[in-house]
Amino acid sequence: MHDDIRISLAATGDVGSVSRMVKAGVARQEIARALRRGELIRLRRDVVVSAAVWEAAQPWDRHRIRARAIMHSPQTAPALALSHHSALSLLGVPLFGVDNRVHVVRTDGRRGHSDDLLRVHAPISPSWVTEVDGIRVVKPARAALQVAGTFGIQSGLVSADGCLHLELCQPSDLDEALAVGGYGHGTSRAKKVVAHADGLSESAGESRCGWVFHMLDLPVPERQVLIHGRDGQLLGRVDFLFREKRTIVEFDGAIKYSSRDDLMREKLREDRLRALGYTVVRLTWDDLAHPVRVLGKVMAAFALVASAS
Repeated sequence: MHDDIRISLAATGDVGSVSRMVKAGVARQEIARALRRGELIRLRRDVVVSAAVWEAAQPWDRHRIRARAIMHSPQTAPALALSHHSALSLLGVPLFGVDNRVHVVRTDGRRGHSDDLLRVHAPISPSWVTEVDGIRVVKPARAALQVAGTFGIQSGLVSADGCLHLELCQPSDLDEALAVGGYGHGTSRAKKVVAHADGLSESAGESRCGWVFHMLDLPVPERQVLIHGRDGQLLGRVDFLFREKRTIVEFDGAIKYSSRDDLMREKLREDRLRALGYTVVRLTWDDLAHPVRVLGKVMAAFALVASAS
């Protein structure tokens, strides 16, 4: 890749605007050559990204790259701000059940044009817009409720919990964001999210577990509970504890076991919990897609504890 292109991309985080590069002095021929060689990937007419960065990115990171790329293009109206999960992606907020299009709102009261990559929503007040790394974004509390209104309660709850856990907003911010409205037919979903979000979940999976338990009408479990052994030694913190049922539920995202040693330590911890009289249930992403399976696992654990007492 030509040095001028590399320098230009570095200035904007490996995404860039063709028109901005040309204005800065990069020859169009060099950009065209980089595209032909596969060194650049065109995401939109005026938007390109380093192919190496794009190919190395995880699926959930590609949305952030698209969003940043569009907002760095001079062809993007200055009155636009990233919204919904596109705004939250820049802040590292967990996402679930959202689409790949970049979502934006206008702040000048005008309507905008949507296409296959970009969805422009109804205008909002500029007071709900802030900046992240020089990019205009809807404030986290409002963006999380936009996700709820557009994509559903579980999607919104994952994002709202993430915003609270990362201290990007407070419960009062969610209340205020709900009060201003603007969620259309999704208002009832946004209300549910505000009622249930507490920031205790440390992952999208934990947020989804909590909602599935609610929908299954299970007892409300305690969250992030410290468990000590009989000698007072801390055995660890568990995701969910149904205390009266002596049942622990852990969400297993299959990422935390980076080595065999990690797996063995977790097995030893689980054995110690069982020795204290707890039953341990592990839930996976696949389990959450089948709530009846979740119910079966939890109820079987309850029954096992009851039979042993």
